[in-house]
Amino acid sequence: LPISQGSVTVQGFRGRPSSVCAGAMAYPGEHASVTLARVAESAERFDDMKDFMKQRVEDVGAAGCLSQEERDMFSAAFKSALTQRREAVRVAGALAQEAAESDVEQARHALNYKTKILTEFNDICQQVVVLLDSHLLPTAPGGEEKVFFLKMKGDYSRYMAEFTEGDALAAVAAQASQAYNEGMQEAQSLEGCNPVRLGLALNFSVFQHETLRLTAEAIQTGTDALNSFGAAAAGAGDDARLSAALIQENISLWTGAQ
Repeated sequence: LPISQGSVTVQGFRGRPSSVCAGAMAYPGEHASVTLARVAESAERFDDMKDFMKQRVEDVGAAGCLSQEERDMFSAAFKSALTQRREAVRVAGALAQEAAESDVEQARHALNYKTKILTEFNDICQQVVVLLDSHLLPTAPGGEEKVFFLKMKGDYSRYMAEFTEGDALAAVAAQASQAYNEGMQEAQSLEGCNPVRLGLALNFSVFQHETLRLTAEAIQTGTDALNSFGAAAAGAGDDARLSAALIQENISLWTGAQ
């Protein structure tokens, strides 16, 4: 399924994300896995950072929860581990396509390598979904935390949909739709200028446009978010304003293409 490169999302894959922690120093009472994740991030060992934050989530327990910083580190760890793989899948696929008519052997090698990377890519996405479903969403309190996790589930399901076809595409698209829709419903309890609410609306609208091909619905999702934002814009921070600007940019792009 071809994916447009025009639409932009919050926490998009535009190179290495900025660090969510000031350094590798531990804080009093901090879980050992979080401390190790800080060290791994500073060393740019993002697969290790992902594994450490996975351990932290698995150790949360039935009645526990992540702190806001741990939540952000969990998100950043998996995002960083996925970034280069996502781009590598695209590059290997493009090289295979270019070589298909002139060098069948080269095309075969490129496709085999694409398959290898795609297996790693999907495994990371599946890890996120399992951690969310098994450990985080069941105990998440209503409000921003639950919206954050539902958005994350929608995002990683959407990433899998980018490189999936047939019945498998329908399954991951349905999974993303359910997570995004549940998140949108839960987000009604948040202020219109809340950055998590705006980020969810931004990414859901991109999913509607690019994966579901429902551009009119995507424009409506973005417009509704901007209307809610406008009513509370005076209290908006930089992250919320950035998401609102990206939503407006996408609406202009999609409207012009209709």
